[in-house]
Amino acid sequence: MTHVRYLSLFLLLSASAIAFIKTASAFPASSFHQQAGDLFTNDWFDNWGIDRNDAGTYGEFPGYLPDLANETLGSNKELAYSIGESFQNNYESKTDRAVAILKYVQTWTYYAYDSDTFVRNGAAQDEWAQNADEFAHAFNQTTGATAPGDCEDMAFLCCAIYVGAGFDTAIIDATDHCALLIWLPEFSNANKYWDIGDGRGTGWIWVEATGSQNPLGWTPDDFQDGGWTAYPITNSSQFVTNPEGFQPNSGSAPADFDILGIIVVLVVAMILLFIRSKI
Repeated sequence: MTHVRYLSLFLLLSASAIAFIKTASAFPASSFHQQAGDLFTNDWFDNWGIDRNDAGTYGEFPGYLPDLANETLGSNKELAYSIGESFQNNYESKTDRAVAILKYVQTWTYYAYDSDTFVRNGAAQDEWAQNADEFAHAFNQTTGATAPGDCEDMAFLCCAIYVGAGFDTAIIDATDHCALLIWLPEFSNANKYWDIGDGRGTGWIWVEATGSQNPLGWTPDDFQDGGWTAYPITNSSQFVTNPEGFQPNSGSAPADFDILGIIVVLVVAMILLFIRSKI
């Protein structure tokens, strides 16, 4: 057991080191501006035309959900994606890789309100979405500095890392919340396995990085009714706006085999007692 622990620690440190030494070419979003004369006069737009202050409604452009993911994937991939590649190179097991990625994000980021973190032209921003590379550059594994972000920041960071690590992902647009799904039907410890209606069936699991102790596959109680939209994200080389969103069909809980086993044993015992009483 001790050897396994040392090996796991070595692999995690190796992945972190490889991710850090990747050279960065440039931030995908290099400038921000306000657009006068429209409904978004006070909002800040990046050089991709994405509104960083507004999530949008059901994927409506130019809101950042889910289009901000495209800034750090495909031909735009940079640091966050390369972190995912390092995990893919260091973890052969896909389930171990998925668990390690979530723990990595939880280790180097922490939840904070946007109004306490982001200021533009002297004004605190009640809402501000970071893309994955901006967030990845904000923490420093050499100095030990962690980076603040809220739900959408962590969702986009996780999205780019998981895609880089070889996972299919989907951004979740829920009421006052954003999170991530990954396709991992072989994972055995989720409390819900989702079918989002994309034709693949049940096998999507929730990634909730907003709490440092949240386990992989844990769907929070507030979202177990499926009242949210999932946007599958592909590693496309093109900037695709307004991808199709899916309403989840169902979320199935894993069978509790311990309880099931006890029930079976009790039923068999009762049958045997009944047979013996008739002899």
